[in-house]
Amino acid sequence: IGLVTIGFATAQKADGSKTSLPSIGSDIITPSRGIGPFDAKQAQEWRDTAETLCAQSRYEEAEKLYVKLLEEREHALGLNNPELASDLNDLGRVNFAQMKYQQATSYYERSLQIMETARGKQDPAVVGPLEKLTRIYKALEKYPQAEQYARRALGTVEKAKGPDSIELVPELVSVGDLLVIQRQFSAADPMFERSVKILEKTAGVTSPELLPALDGLASAFDNMHRQNEAEAVWRRALSIRESAYGPSTLQVAATLDDLGKLYFGQKRYPEASYCYERALYIRQKVHGDDSADTQATLSTVAAVYAAQGRQSDAEPLYRGMLSAKELDTVSSLNSLAALLADRNHNPEAESLYKLSIALLDKKGFVTDRKSTRL
Repeated sequence: IGLVTIGFATAQKADGSKTSLPSIGSDIITPSRGIGPFDAKQAQEWRDTAETLCAQSRYEEAEKLYVKLLEEREHALGLNNPELASDLNDLGRVNFAQMKYQQATSYYERSLQIMETARGKQDPAVVGPLEKLTRIYKALEKYPQAEQYARRALGTVEKAKGPDSIELVPELVSVGDLLVIQRQFSAADPMFERSVKILEKTAGVTSPELLPALDGLASAFDNMHRQNEAEAVWRRALSIRESAYGPSTLQVAATLDDLGKLYFGQKRYPEASYCYERALYIRQKVHGDDSADTQATLSTVAAVYAAQGRQSDAEPLYRGMLSAKELDTVSSLNSLAALLADRNHNPEAESLYKLSIALLDKKGFVTDRKSTRL
């Protein structure tokens, strides 16, 4: 089936003829179009190799194989066979991973068109392409178009599975999230509330599956200035996350941030301090003191202290952040000085090294040495 160029190893068939198989260890060049009958075994080998390349984030190489597979299957099956949908979806996926959104869109739209023609616009098979197109338009920040596809997916699943099916939940949350992004909070609210009711009935009132819907609902309440309801929902989400993932996990820290922001906006500073201090402890434990997330939370804690008039508590936090930034500056100065020295720009390098030493001296890392007489 088709000739190949660079990047393919030769293997012996049972009848003594030779075939070309893709080699993962070298660059893959798209094979020339086949002229013989479709070889399903060969095609599966290409697909398996493409999946391995995707697992290694080698999407450009995987794309070449998927293109070849699509060409061969079009030649064998025709241009509108429903079996082509899997190939088109694979190509949409690898193009999306490379942020080639226009190409990904064309593949998913063709997949959608084929499935609609073959099975009808309300068949569950169209949901996959609809969801993928929603994701692409959301990434492109084209939210009205994304919402149209999301609503079509929702309607298709509802007709196929019924109004209380748990399979409706991801579609309801998807539409709700897009409405929140577009600041249509009153329209988003019923989407999330409906999701919560379905999940409470099917998965239980403490299921972690509730969390995306609860987060969306709390955000909608908060933006509609229904803070008491938002607080109750976020506290419920916090309890579920603590039970499901443990009290000192990043998922818990994110919810503590949401509650802290809510309390800070209401000038409930003791509650805000508690939430942000817990979030800071978690991030210090997980990421360390110098990570960007930890430093950002440290800044928020200091701001809450300052708002409470606790300047003596806020001051060392601000000084600590300043010290961390100065040490980052020292690292950058040293790297730039080394680069300049390598290019024989010695006066500039010396100046940067001296500035670096001055900053370190300020922090107490450089000690004066008395001259020693021999």
